[in-house]
Amino acid sequence: MNEKRLKQAKIDYERLSAVIGQDLALYCVCAVYDIAYNAESDAEDFSEYVKKHGDLVFETGNTDVQTALLSGMDETERWHTIWGDGYSESDYKQLDDLYQTMTSQLDATGGIDRQQEDTARTCAMMALEHRKLIRKADKDSVAMAKQYDQMIRENLKDSNMRKADILPSAQQKLPAIVNVLKDRLGLKMEMTQDDVWQSFHKWCNKKKYPFTLDAAEQIVMLILNLIQKNDDLPELSEAPSEMDFESHAAEFEKDISDEENESYDYLGLERGIWHRSARKEGDA
Repeated sequence: MNEKRLKQAKIDYERLSAVIGQDLALYCVCAVYDIAYNAESDAEDFSEYVKKHGDLVFETGNTDVQTALLSGMDETERWHTIWGDGYSESDYKQLDDLYQTMTSQLDATGGIDRQQEDTARTCAMMALEHRKLIRKADKDSVAMAKQYDQMIRENLKDSNMRKADILPSAQQKLPAIVNVLKDRLGLKMEMTQDDVWQSFHKWCNKKKYPFTLDAAEQIVMLILNLIQKNDDLPELSEAPSEMDFESHAAEFEKDISDEENESYDYLGLERGIWHRSARKEGDA
């Protein structure tokens, strides 16, 4: 930056600082004069700042004006400014974590725009409410949680930032069965339908498992619908016609355990809806 331009930038910085504060003034001047903005700079004054960062253009620095607006605030002030009042310290930490989860992929692939940022914050607040409702585990709370889940899906998809594995529903799996699929068989969750069928039948022929055939069918359908979501396809409303595990029923428990019942209640699952006999009755 030549001397004349540097002098004018310094004048603008000092004038703005008196009106909107040093942090936001620095951001504005950096944007106008195409200098990288660095909120963490240890420069003692504007001239030193330009010496340290003036060789880099604005787009190579932190271009998020929110950083400048929040600079200098302590954690509590920042929380209240971003999320509003009425949350506990634990809630605020969860909101920050949910927001980071929802935007991490975008940050790694070129940044996040204002609409996506607003969407992510709205969805983070809904996801926090979703968590609280799920913990209550009563029928009304689970029903309301499902509504939040659907709203989150729609908002993230509309803003072109939906990622199935960050949604609350992606956490709603039967842990024991998922561990068998992932750990004992060494599988990844990014599978095609054919992968699911082959893995499931291999799994069934291994040995006896401490849960019912219905629970196994539930988890396969959860995986298949996760594939549908990842491919931006509608969820399956019924099991595929080739889904027939009758010959493998002996591999599973006939009696339902307390743990399995608790999992069904927690997830709001309806027993028997994917079974072949239930489908035949529905077709009749």
